[in-house]
Amino acid sequence: MRTTYSRGRRKPILVDTCVILHYLLGDDLADNAERFIRNVVKGSLEAHFISEAYDDAITGLRSRGVSDDVILDILEKWASIPHKVLPVIPTIAVEALKIYRQHGGPRKLHYFDAFHVAGAKHYHLPLLTSDEYIINHSKELGIETINLRDL
Repeated sequence: MRTTYSRGRRKPILVDTCVILHYLLGDDLADNAERFIRNVVKGSLEAHFISEAYDDAITGLRSRGVSDDVILDILEKWASIPHKVLPVIPTIAVEALKIYRQHGGPRKLHYFDAFHVAGAKHYHLPLLTSDEYIINHSKELGIETINLRDL
């Protein structure tokens, strides 16, 4: 159930935390993430994040030894990008744990990514991600994905 990105599409898109980090940290997928963000700022696309995404970013950055000052700067820049936050409700948390039990582990689905997948399923939104496991297993996971690499 993979999909390709189409310009001008107004459909809301759930965004994996990795996309915002690619954009703000300037790695090899920063240009792709920037194209997406530009369309969000122009209003031609709607970015949605599952509420757990902030904890995902903070936890990941802190585990890499990134200073709190840098993390705060990242969060402030993220907040300036137009987006909607979708809550993690109990149904999503239960589904995330079930998904993680089935697909989680080394070189598979990460714990926080199970929440993105469960959120995409619950809210019926395509998930924009660069995570190859999610992209390659989207049909099994029951979600539509948009590969950031294809933008």
